[in-house]
Amino acid sequence: MIEINKANNTSEFKIIEKLAKEILHEVYDPIIPAEHTDYFLTEFQSENSIGKQIKNENFSYFLLNFDTKNVGYLGIQKLNKKLILSKLYILKSFRGLKIGKTALEYVNRFATNNGIEKIELIVNQHNQNTIDIYLKNGFKIVESLINSFPNGHSVEDYKMEKILIAE
Repeated sequence: MIEINKANNTSEFKIIEKLAKEILHEVYDPIIPAEHTDYFLTEFQSENSIGKQIKNENFSYFLLNFDTKNVGYLGIQKLNKKLILSKLYILKSFRGLKIGKTALEYVNRFATNNGIEKIELIVNQHNQNTIDIYLKNGFKIVESLINSFPNGHSVEDYKMEKILIAE
């Protein structure tokens, strides 16, 4: 059974931090330097940074559970009529069990229920499996980007979007 539960407190933020450390190195180390993954984890996926994003930037984080085990997480940011799908990560051993599909359906329902017109996300251009999943779920590549970070590292990303209501 797949459950999606909103993360509301520091103990849940710590669970997300722990999941992020495991998942992000596995996903990104083959395509970007491990030290940039470490930077990303510290800046954006630590317990403290998650709390700040929720408090100051209109983020919501959710734990993804499969048979009562925390197996991934989801992060979204609501910006007026736009929803940013910021994070969707699942432990490697639990991929292929419809957890990501269920999470994307949840994001669509959230967007529809909140009058969102489009969902946007950023995905690394070298993460083809993930790109394929988003394309299969109605997203389109709308822009090729180079994102530069304060640690001096740059990554090649795609901006993808899914239009829900005609603009």
